[in-house]
Amino acid sequence: MKNKIMVTAAIILFTFSGLIAQNQLSIGLVGTRFENMDNDSKLTNIKDPYGYGLILGYKINKDLTVAFTGEYFKDNMDNIAGNERDLRTHISLYLTPFSINEIRPYISAGLVNTNRQFDYTALNTTANDNRFDGRFGAGVDFHLISNLSLNVDTALYNDGMHIAGWSSSIGLRINTSLF
Repeated sequence: MKNKIMVTAAIILFTFSGLIAQNQLSIGLVGTRFENMDNDSKLTNIKDPYGYGLILGYKINKDLTVAFTGEYFKDNMDNIAGNERDLRTHISLYLTPFSINEIRPYISAGLVNTNRQFDYTALNTTANDNRFDGRFGAGVDFHLISNLSLNVDTALYNDGMHIAGWSSSIGLRINTSLF
Protein backbone atom coordinates (compact mmCIF):
# COMPACT_ATOMS: atom_id res chain seq x y z
CA MET A 1 0.00 0.00 0.00
CA LYS A 2 2.82 2.41 0.92
CA ASN A 3 4.49 1.76 -2.44
CA LYS A 4 1.26 2.55 -4.32
CA ILE A 5 0.95 5.87 -2.47
CA MET A 6 4.59 6.74 -3.23
CA VAL A 7 4.19 5.84 -6.92
CA THR A 8 0.95 7.88 -7.15
CA ALA A 9 2.60 10.87 -5.44
CA ALA A 10 5.60 10.61 -7.78
CA ILE A 11 3.35 10.54 -10.86
CA ILE A 12 1.37 13.57 -9.64
CA LEU A 13 4.57 15.53 -8.86
CA PHE A 14 6.08 14.56 -12.22
CA THR A 15 2.91 15.63 -14.05
CA PHE A 16 2.65 18.99 -12.27
CA SER A 17 6.36 19.71 -12.71
CA GLY A 18 5.89 19.04 -16.42
CA LEU A 19 2.91 21.40 -16.58
CA ILE A 20 4.82 24.13 -14.78
CA ALA A 21 7.84 23.61 -17.04
CA GLN A 22 5.54 23.94 -20.05
CA ASN A 23 4.15 27.22 -18.65
CA GLN A 24 0.55 25.98 -18.56
CA LEU A 25 -0.43 26.06 -14.87
CA SER A 26 -1.87 28.93 -12.81
CA ILE A 27 -3.04 29.23 -9.22
CA GLY A 28 -4.79 32.10 -7.51
CA LEU A 29 -6.94 33.53 -4.74
CA VAL A 30 -10.42 34.92 -5.34
CA GLY A 31 -12.96 36.97 -3.39
CA THR A 32 -16.60 36.66 -4.51
CA ARG A 33 -19.97 38.33 -3.86
CA PHE A 34 -23.25 36.57 -4.78
CA GLU A 35 -26.71 38.02 -5.31
CA ASN A 36 -29.99 36.13 -5.71
CA MET A 37 -32.34 36.98 -8.57
CA ASP A 38 -35.27 34.70 -7.76
CA ASN A 39 -36.91 33.85 -4.44
CA ASP A 40 -37.81 30.31 -5.55
CA SER A 41 -34.29 29.25 -6.52
CA LYS A 42 -31.82 31.10 -4.30
CA LEU A 43 -28.10 30.60 -4.74
CA THR A 44 -27.74 31.22 -1.02
CA ASN A 45 -29.74 32.30 2.02
CA ILE A 46 -26.73 34.08 3.50
CA LYS A 47 -27.52 37.69 4.42
CA ASP A 48 -24.22 39.12 3.10
CA PRO A 49 -22.84 36.42 0.78
CA TYR A 50 -19.15 37.31 0.55
CA GLY A 51 -16.69 34.46 0.22
CA TYR A 52 -13.16 33.54 -0.68
CA GLY A 53 -11.54 30.73 -2.56
CA LEU A 54 -8.79 29.18 -4.60
CA ILE A 55 -8.55 28.69 -8.36
CA LEU A 56 -6.34 26.26 -10.26
CA GLY A 57 -6.09 26.67 -14.02
CA TYR A 58 -4.58 24.74 -16.91
CA LYS A 59 -3.93 26.49 -20.21
CA ILE A 60 -4.94 24.11 -23.01
CA ASN A 61 -3.77 26.49 -25.75
CA LYS A 62 -3.31 30.27 -26.15
CA ASP A 63 -7.07 30.86 -26.33
CA LEU A 64 -8.57 28.19 -24.04
CA THR A 65 -8.11 27.50 -20.31
CA VAL A 66 -9.89 25.05 -18.01
CA ALA A 67 -10.08 25.96 -14.32
CA PHE A 68 -11.30 24.44 -11.08
CA THR A 69 -12.47 26.84 -8.36
CA GLY A 70 -13.37 26.16 -4.75
CA GLU A 71 -15.08 28.87 -2.66
CA TYR A 72 -16.25 29.11 0.96
CA PHE A 73 -19.09 31.27 2.36
CA LYS A 74 -20.43 31.46 5.93
CA ASP A 75 -22.70 33.99 7.66
CA ASN A 76 -26.14 34.57 9.19
CA MET A 77 -29.13 33.67 7.05
CA ASP A 78 -31.37 36.41 5.66
CA ASN A 79 -34.76 36.60 7.47
CA ILE A 80 -34.14 33.26 9.24
CA ALA A 81 -32.57 32.71 12.68
CA GLY A 82 -29.44 30.66 11.97
CA ASN A 83 -26.27 30.31 9.95
CA GLU A 84 -25.49 28.95 6.52
CA ARG A 85 -22.18 27.57 5.30
CA ASP A 86 -21.66 27.07 1.57
CA LEU A 87 -18.88 25.18 -0.17
CA ARG A 88 -19.06 25.95 -3.87
CA THR A 89 -16.92 24.19 -6.49
CA HIS A 90 -16.98 24.71 -10.19
CA ILE A 91 -15.17 23.73 -13.32
CA SER A 92 -15.25 26.15 -16.22
CA LEU A 93 -13.79 26.74 -19.66
CA TYR A 94 -12.42 30.22 -20.39
CA LEU A 95 -12.15 31.42 -23.98
CA THR A 96 -9.85 34.39 -24.64
CA PRO A 97 -10.52 35.49 -28.24
CA PHE A 98 -7.88 38.25 -28.24
CA SER A 99 -5.56 40.28 -26.01
CA ILE A 100 -4.55 43.93 -26.12
CA ASN A 101 -1.16 44.64 -24.56
CA GLU A 102 -1.57 43.71 -20.87
CA ILE A 103 -5.34 43.07 -21.02
CA ARG A 104 -7.02 39.72 -21.78
CA PRO A 105 -10.86 39.70 -21.92
CA TYR A 106 -12.62 36.33 -21.83
CA ILE A 107 -15.97 34.56 -21.75
CA SER A 108 -16.58 31.44 -19.68
CA ALA A 109 -19.04 28.62 -19.11
CA GLY A 110 -19.10 25.81 -16.60
CA LEU A 111 -20.88 23.64 -14.06
CA VAL A 112 -21.20 24.59 -10.37
CA ASN A 113 -21.93 22.37 -7.37
CA THR A 114 -22.95 24.06 -4.11
CA ASN A 115 -23.12 22.17 -0.84
CA ARG A 116 -25.17 24.23 1.62
CA GLN A 117 -25.31 23.45 5.34
CA PHE A 118 -27.93 25.17 7.47
CA ASP A 119 -27.92 25.59 11.26
CA TYR A 120 -31.35 26.76 12.42
CA THR A 121 -30.82 28.37 15.83
CA ALA A 122 -34.49 28.66 16.89
CA LEU A 123 -35.28 25.06 15.94
CA ASN A 124 -31.99 23.65 17.25
CA THR A 125 -31.63 21.57 14.08
CA THR A 126 -29.43 21.34 11.01
CA ALA A 127 -29.99 20.50 7.36
CA ASN A 128 -28.00 20.44 4.14
CA ASP A 129 -28.53 20.25 0.40
CA ASN A 130 -26.63 20.15 -2.86
CA ARG A 131 -27.50 22.10 -5.96
CA PHE A 132 -26.08 22.19 -9.47
CA ASP A 133 -26.13 25.27 -11.68
CA GLY A 134 -24.74 26.31 -15.03
CA ARG A 135 -22.33 29.25 -14.88
CA PHE A 136 -21.93 31.74 -17.75
CA GLY A 137 -19.51 34.61 -17.29
CA ALA A 138 -17.18 37.22 -18.66
CA GLY A 139 -14.13 38.91 -17.26
CA VAL A 140 -10.75 40.47 -17.80
CA ASP A 141 -7.23 39.49 -16.74
CA PHE A 142 -4.84 42.41 -16.22
CA HIS A 143 -1.13 41.59 -16.33
CA LEU A 144 0.46 43.41 -13.35
CA ILE A 145 4.05 42.18 -13.18
CA SER A 146 5.93 39.13 -14.34
CA ASN A 147 3.75 36.05 -13.70
CA LEU A 148 1.09 37.93 -11.71
CA SER A 149 -2.32 39.04 -12.96
CA LEU A 150 -5.39 40.72 -11.49
CA ASN A 151 -8.70 39.16 -12.49
CA VAL A 152 -12.17 40.74 -12.50
CA ASP A 153 -15.12 38.46 -13.31
CA THR A 154 -18.92 38.47 -13.34
CA ALA A 155 -21.22 35.51 -13.98
CA LEU A 156 -24.85 34.43 -14.17
CA TYR A 157 -26.05 31.17 -12.60
CA ASN A 158 -28.80 29.16 -14.25
CA ASP A 159 -30.62 26.29 -12.51
CA GLY A 160 -31.87 24.85 -15.80
CA MET A 161 -35.15 26.77 -15.85
CA HIS A 162 -34.18 30.38 -15.12
CA ILE A 163 -31.40 32.64 -13.88
CA ALA A 164 -31.04 32.06 -10.13
CA GLY A 165 -28.43 34.72 -9.40
CA TRP A 166 -25.17 36.39 -10.31
CA SER A 167 -21.70 36.87 -8.88
CA SER A 168 -18.85 39.32 -9.07
CA SER A 169 -15.29 38.33 -8.24
CA ILE A 170 -11.83 39.80 -7.97
CA GLY A 171 -8.66 37.79 -7.65
CA LEU A 172 -4.91 37.51 -8.02
CA ARG A 173 -3.37 34.75 -10.07
CA ILE A 174 0.20 33.52 -10.29
CA ASN A 175 0.56 32.35 -13.84
CA THR A 176 3.55 30.83 -15.54
CA SER A 177 2.10 31.66 -18.98
CA LEU A 178 0.36 35.03 -18.87
CA PHE A 179 0.93 35.93 -22.52
